[in-house]
Amino acid sequence: MFKSVILCVALAGTSASSVWLWHQWQRERAANLELMAQRETRQRQPAPAPVSSPAPVTALPARSTKVTQAVEAAIPDPGAGVREGQRRLLANSEYRKALRARQRLEIETEYRDLPKMLNLSEGQARQLFDLMADQGVKLMELQWGWPATQVDGKSLPTMTAELRKQNDAERAELLGERDLRQLKEFSASVASRNEVDALRAELARTEEPMREDQFDSLLAVVQAENQRADLELKASFAADTPLPPGFSPSIPASVDVATAANQRIVGSAAMLLTPLQLATVKDFYRRQRVQMETQRDLDRLRNETIFNKP
Repeated sequence: MFKSVILCVALAGTSASSVWLWHQWQRERAANLELMAQRETRQRQPAPAPVSSPAPVTALPARSTKVTQAVEAAIPDPGAGVREGQRRLLANSEYRKALRARQRLEIETEYRDLPKMLNLSEGQARQLFDLMADQGVKLMELQWGWPATQVDGKSLPTMTAELRKQNDAERAELLGERDLRQLKEFSASVASRNEVDALRAELARTEEPMREDQFDSLLAVVQAENQRADLELKASFAADTPLPPGFSPSIPASVDVATAANQRIVGSAAMLLTPLQLATVKDFYRRQRVQMETQRDLDRLRNETIFNKP
């Protein structure tokens, strides 16, 4: 499926990597698994009585021709075999240990500014990051193991929400309610912080590095645009939109949405940065756009070739 491609892009670690797309993939993973679970439920139900004429098919929202092309080149559902393989991996204690260690490292990296913000001691920060890593593995076990992890006929979103509520309770016990709220606010801005950090790294190579006040102002801009992008993407593809089995339209749609958001970021940055800094930021987003577009085209061509979809 296309998600492994985005993962490779994210792990490449280049300054022009699609940070927003990577986090978008994480958010949509549970939704994709829910679609698969719903499809399996429908398959287990008795077939409906035949009707005299076929029911009308709801068209995808008129987003762009790229989305239509992606739907026509959709990758088939990998089926229960792949999910069973994932469950076996998580049953392997060595694999689970390595997965947890990677989760722990990613959390420590992404949340490295949080201990100072919350005035946490080194021990408290270590406890929090350990807890978050353990919770992340539990969430993966729930999602990857679906539908075997289903309890009392609950849907995947319901069980995910219950697990996250439990996670919040465990974090509140460690931090307190006030710091839990700050943690949630920080978590909501992680993707934007990573993006502005990448911009700061780019500007550090020039004669005019980013100042701290510029970082805060630019973070507010990027955060607002990323939130708007999320809403636009959700509005473009309603939950009841019929899609081919195993397909998610997030890559083609996200390219368009992310590109538009980046253009707005550059427009707002013009009021915050010097001409030299702005030129560097423009080039950063130019390279990001080319990377996203070429990855989208590579995915489409790969699907057309492998699955013989013209």
